[in-house]
Amino acid sequence: MTTQSANVFDVEVETLPVPGWRLNFIAGFVPLLAGLLMLMATWVGVARPDALWWIGTGSLDFRFGGLSSAGPDAGSWVEVIGSVGGVNVAAAAVAVSAVARFGLRPGHRWAWWFLLFSLLWVGVHDAVVATLFFAKTGAPLMLMPYTYCALMIAGLARSRRAVFA
Repeated sequence: MTTQSANVFDVEVETLPVPGWRLNFIAGFVPLLAGLLMLMATWVGVARPDALWWIGTGSLDFRFGGLSSAGPDAGSWVEVIGSVGGVNVAAAAVAVSAVARFGLRPGHRWAWWFLLFSLLWVGVHDAVVATLFFAKTGAPLMLMPYTYCALMIAGLARSRRAVFA
């Protein structure tokens, strides 16, 4: 239970947590894992330039050491995209969990809208792109964005009435 000020006289009243907030909180751990996996895959690929590029669920058909044949800057580009991308995905995941816990749980509308934005902008985009990646490579990376989207949809649907009552 949390307390919330009822009026300008700061009378404290007990309020129940918004239903569904835990689903959104847990959803944040999916991209956290994905971001850390992306970062680790990049580090492993750079550290082992002659091994096939590892992605956690298997390997792709190229080596980091062979990227120079695509151009002298190709390896540097893949390294920066993997590192920056992994860190940013993990940071966005922490934001989702923090907003769910400290914004949605007590029923703040801004938190619900932020989480909806995160679902639509990040979740749906990643699900589409990961599905296309699966179609081209056979690597089932789309399982993480699908899990994220399912948890986010369930949490937002469950919390909507309480937040907008």
